[in-house]
Amino acid sequence: MKLLKFQKPAQYVGGEFFSITKNWQEIPKKVLLVVPTTYEISGNSLGINFLYKAINSRKDSLCERVYFPLEDYKKYLFETKKVLTSLESHRRADEFDILLFSLSSRYAVLNIFEMFELLGISCEKKPVCIAGGVATMNFAPFENFFDAFVVGDGEEVVGEILDIFSQNRENFLSEISKIEGVYVKGISKKVKKRFSPLKTEYYPLTPIIPNIRTFQNRLDIEIMRGCPNNCAFCEARKFYSPLRIRKPDEVVWLVEESIKNTGWEGISFLSLSTSQYPYLIEVVSRILPLLKRKAISLQIPSLRPDIKSLECILKILELNQVNITFAPETFSKRLQKKISKETSFEEFENVLKELKKAGFPDAKIYLLIGLPGEEEDDIAETIKAVKELSKIGLKLKISLSIFVPAPHTPFQDEKIFPVDRLEAHIEKFKTLMKRVALKLPDISYALIESAITTGDENVGKILLNLKGRDIFSVDRWREEFSKLGIDFDEYIRRDFVGYYPWSKVIV
Repeated sequence: MKLLKFQKPAQYVGGEFFSITKNWQEIPKKVLLVVPTTYEISGNSLGINFLYKAINSRKDSLCERVYFPLEDYKKYLFETKKVLTSLESHRRADEFDILLFSLSSRYAVLNIFEMFELLGISCEKKPVCIAGGVATMNFAPFENFFDAFVVGDGEEVVGEILDIFSQNRENFLSEISKIEGVYVKGISKKVKKRFSPLKTEYYPLTPIIPNIRTFQNRLDIEIMRGCPNNCAFCEARKFYSPLRIRKPDEVVWLVEESIKNTGWEGISFLSLSTSQYPYLIEVVSRILPLLKRKAISLQIPSLRPDIKSLECILKILELNQVNITFAPETFSKRLQKKISKETSFEEFENVLKELKKAGFPDAKIYLLIGLPGEEEDDIAETIKAVKELSKIGLKLKISLSIFVPAPHTPFQDEKIFPVDRLEAHIEKFKTLMKRVALKLPDISYALIESAITTGDENVGKILLNLKGRDIFSVDRWREEFSKLGIDFDEYIRRDFVGYYPWSKVIV
C-alpha cells in the first residue's frame, strides 16, 4: 500500500521520536490505546502521553496507539476491507489484550462505532474494551459498546488494572470492578470518580513528537489540575476536581527537562484557568532566561481580564507574539452572577487598553449564547459591551458558542434553547456587530452534542446506525429518533424526573 497517495501520510507510519516499540513475543500484557479523533487533533495530547508512559514504563506491559483516520484513508480502508493497525508494530486490534479508548470529548463519542468498524472488531466480539475521558461523566449512551469505564484520572488506575490482568475475561472484569474509579458493565452499580496526586514520576518527560504538524503544535506543561472557580455550566471542572497545584520548583524542572529532551520551539502552560495558578509570575520569571536563550515561545491560555494576566503577558511579550484570549461568556451582569463567573467590565476595558499600548493588534473573546434565563436584554448588554471594547482600537475576534447542559453541574436540569430562539439571538449578533470579526456557532452540532451529553441508551442506538458525515446531520438524527417513536427536539429538552442517565457516576 502506497501511503503517499493519502493526505498527510506520515500520520499513519509511526516511528515518531520517543514512540516505543517493545518485543511483542516477550511482553505478556498488550494494550492498544484507541483515540477516536484524528492524529492532527490528538497526536501530541498530554493525556495520551500520560497513559502511554504509565503503561510502557512497566516491564510486563506494552502500549501502542491508533488514531481515527482522515476521510480519504478511511474510505480506502472500507472499500478494500482492510483495517486500521497500531502505529508502533502495525498489528490488528484483535491481537491486543485490552483496547483502551480515550473519549476526551463528546466529538470523540461520535466516532466510536465507526472506529470499531475500522479496527475490524464488533461490539459483540472484541478484546476487553475500556473507555475513559471526560465523556464518561455520562456513559449511558455508549455503555453497551464497552466492557468497563474508568471515570476520572487514569495514570494510577491503568496500572492497577494491569496488575490484575488475566486472560480469563470474566475473572478479569470481576476483579477490576473492585478498583475505585472503574465501572464494569453488568457488575458495578455505581462508580466514584477517581483522582490522582500530581507526582513528578508520573509525568511524561519524553512525550511523543508527532510526525506532522498538529493543531496544538507545541509542548504542553501541566501546571495545575482542577479549577479554583465554580462556573455553573462547566463539566470539566467537575471531571478534573479536586484542585491540585504543582509547586513552582516542580514546574520549572518540568519545563527545563522537557525542553532538553524534546527540542520543542514553543511551550504552553496547561490548566483550566492558567492565569489563576498562584505561582505564575514567579515561574515565568524563572524560566524566561532559558526561553530567551533558546528562542522558545510561551503561550498562556485561559486568561482572565485582570492585572495579574496583564503583567504576565507583558513579561513574555519579548519571547513571541502572544495570542490573547479571554472567555467572559457574557457581559450581562445578571447572567454573570447566575453562572458564577463575574467579570468587571471596567477591569476588562483597562486591560485591553494596556494591551493596545503595548502594541498588541488583536484579542479573541469567547461568548456563550443560550445561557439559562437569557433574554433579549442580556444579548443587548453583551453587544453593547463588545462595541465599547472595540473602540479601544484592538481588532476583536468574537467567537460564539451555544450553551449545552452538562451532567453533574448546577445547570444539568436546564434545557438547550429551541432552534428558533438560538437563530434569533445569533441573528442579533450578526446584525448589530457587523464591524467585528464574528465566528458563529453550529446549531446542528450543539443539538447533537446535547443529545449525547444528557442522553441515555437511545442515543447509543442512533450511534449504531449513523456513519460518516450523516452523524453530523441533525436531520438524520431526527429521522433515526423518529424510528424509535421519539421526537428528537423534545428528547433533548426533556425533564429528568427522579432519574439522570448519568446517576451511576458519583463525582
